[in-house]
Amino acid sequence: KPIGSRLNAVPEHSTCTCRFSPSCPSVMIYICKGACMPCNACGVACTTCSKSVNDCCAWVSNLFGHITQNPLGGYVIGTWCAMGIVIVCMAYTVSKVRCDEPKPVCGVDIALAVLHSCFAYYIQRRLVSALCDVPPSTMSHSEIAAKARHVMMYDIGFCLYFFIFGASFFYNCTVFDSFRNCEGTGPAWIAAALMIFYGFGIFNYVICWFACQCCCGAFEPSKHQPAAGGVIMGAPASAGR
Repeated sequence: KPIGSRLNAVPEHSTCTCRFSPSCPSVMIYICKGACMPCNACGVACTTCSKSVNDCCAWVSNLFGHITQNPLGGYVIGTWCAMGIVIVCMAYTVSKVRCDEPKPVCGVDIALAVLHSCFAYYIQRRLVSALCDVPPSTMSHSEIAAKARHVMMYDIGFCLYFFIFGASFFYNCTVFDSFRNCEGTGPAWIAAALMIFYGFGIFNYVICWFACQCCCGAFEPSKHQPAAGGVIMGAPASAGR
């Protein structure tokens, strides 16, 4: 036979042993898929966890949206957090100290913390009510400042709280002697200091917030400002034109 035909000839008793042949089973691909299963499981777990966190955040946002999306929202949330710490520290001190001198002070500060928390929510609701439930984003800074000024001048709750707020600040400046000779009053020291810091911080916060509203309102364009060409928007046209 020719040499080429002999080279190409395959013996009758030979079988296909080539590992690259399409007819051979691909074992490695199943091994790789098995190795990827833990990674896929981690991916599914991360996706589920992320969805749960997003749902939880959306629920919290909807729960406090009527507070955070209105004026003084930061004041309300900050007051609740600070007063929560005060209540926990004072309640812990009452449950641990053996001497009786710090206990009345702790009780008074717990009552003041509850009052501060309630008033923060109250004054925001009064301001929102004064805005006539109009979204604050559609109002000018000068309008918000005017409504806030009206609430501060004529709301009886604000007038009463003004004196309670000052009394709370000065009262906590004098309570540290009650903790000096009693063991286990560390949390009470923290709570009293926080009440003093709260009084100082909120006083400055209100002044800065009101000043910012007034200053931003001063630079806002007036609704009656003449448009281009000297024509006042909304004014009726002259009959002779």
